[in-house]
Amino acid sequence: MSVLRVSNITKKFKDFVAVDDISFELKEGEILGLLGPNGAGKTTTIQMLLGVLSSTSGDISYFGKKLVTNREEILEKVNFSSTYTNLPWSLTVRENLNYISYLYKIADRKKRIETLTTSFRLEKLVDLEMSALSAGQLTRVNL
Repeated sequence: MSVLRVSNITKKFKDFVAVDDISFELKEGEILGLLGPNGAGKTTTIQMLLGVLSSTSGDISYFGKKLVTNREEILEKVNFSSTYTNLPWSLTVRENLNYISYLYKIADRKKRIETLTTSFRLEKLVDLEMSALSAGQLTRVNL
């Protein structure tokens, strides 16, 4: 089964076609990169993959489930991290994770944060401000 299947998605803004009929499949263990010049539709595609924007046409499915009807369940298992993602630098790692888990309505936030900080080897960093972290540590927190 595919982790992600994108079938013929298109995104139009009035008469402008930002993403034109793209399809691809991502299997477990594979890494996806979107490459293209400025204005090619990379950010728009990512926003559709996360359900932030709706596609004009086409389907997006994760684990065989349609994103449009299962977004909350899917986002419990799927995440995205960009080099340009910035969490507030004046907050600690723990404060940021608490805030994000609140926004995503994560049940048992404290336990979930503890489990994930251990999995990502962040347990010694949770009380540091984001400004004190290296680029690699910031990426792990973002994930």
